[in-house]
Amino acid sequence: MKRMLLAVVCATLTTCVCPVTDARDWSDATGTYKFEGDLIAASEDTVVVRRKKGDLQAYQIAQLSDDDKTFVRSHLEDTGKKTDPEEMQTWTGRAGFRFRGRVVGYGRGTIVVGHERGTTTVDKKTIDKLDEIYQLMLPKVIAEYDDETVKTKEDLQKWGRRLRGKDKSFTMDGVRMELDNGETISVPLFLFSPDERKLLEQGWQTWMSKDAEDTARRREEFLTVAAAAEYQRALRAEQQAQMQIQMMQLELLKANSGLTQIWEVQMLPRPGVAARPTSVVISAQNSLTARMIAEQQYPAFASAAVRQLNY
Repeated sequence: MKRMLLAVVCATLTTCVCPVTDARDWSDATGTYKFEGDLIAASEDTVVVRRKKGDLQAYQIAQLSDDDKTFVRSHLEDTGKKTDPEEMQTWTGRAGFRFRGRVVGYGRGTIVVGHERGTTTVDKKTIDKLDEIYQLMLPKVIAEYDDETVKTKEDLQKWGRRLRGKDKSFTMDGVRMELDNGETISVPLFLFSPDERKLLEQGWQTWMSKDAEDTARRREEFLTVAAAAEYQRALRAEQQAQMQIQMMQLELLKANSGLTQIWEVQMLPRPGVAARPTSVVISAQNSLTARMIAEQQYPAFASAAVRQLNY
C-alpha cells in the first residue's frame, strides 16, 4: 500500500485553520489500509485528501475501495454540474507586493520587452496598459534576469532607454495563472514569497523533466492546483477567525466601558426544525434587544431564557 501514496502535497498546511466538512473513512481495495480524511480535490485518476492532522496527501483512485471509487465518481459528476466561478486567489510576492490570480497549472511563456516613444513596452503594449500584475512583475523580472539595479518603474524606464530601440526577450517559466480579466500568464516561481514558492514548486521539477510523460505532467499540475486552492481556503478561514476574535475583543471592550452588555440567550428550535436547543452570546444594550438580535441571526430558533454575563 506504500506505493499507493503518490505525494505529500503540502506538509506546511498542518497548522492552518481548516474546518472539517466531509470527513469520511477511506481504504484500499483490500481493506487492509484505512484512513480518515476530507476530500479536497479529484481528477480521473488521482484524489487529494486532507488527513486528520491537516496535511494533504494524494492517492491513486485505481487502488481505492469500490465504495471510495463510487464516492469520487459522484463528486466529479457533481463538480462538473457547478457553474459558479471559482473564487479568485490572492498571493504574496517575494518583495511583499500582493496580486490576484488563480493557479491553473505550470507553464512557460516568453515576453518581449522594448522601449518605444519614451515608455517601456511588453509585447508592443505600453506598460501602463498592461494588467497590474505585469506592472508589478516586470521590474523584478528585469532585476532577476538582466540588471539587479532595476527596482522601481523609474528604474525600468531608464533600463528601457538603454535598449536603444532593440527588443529583449525573457522566458517566464513557472506557474500559470488566470487573471481577473480572463488572461492566462506565467508567473516565475522566484516572484513568490518563500512559503508560497515552497508550496507551488513541489511538482515543478517533475513537470519540467524532459523524461516526464504527459500523464505525469498533468498529475503534477492537478496536485499543484489542488494544493493552491486548499492553501487559499485555509488562509481565508484563518483570516476570518482572526476577524471574529477582533470583533469579540471589541464587544468586550464596549461591555467593559458600559456602552453595551453581554447576554447569553437560550435558543429553542421552532416547530418542524430538527435541531437541539442551544445558546448564543449576544452583545446588546438590554435583554430585549439581545433576543431580537439572536432571532435575526438564527431564524430557525426562538429565544427563551436570557441572562447577563457581565456586571
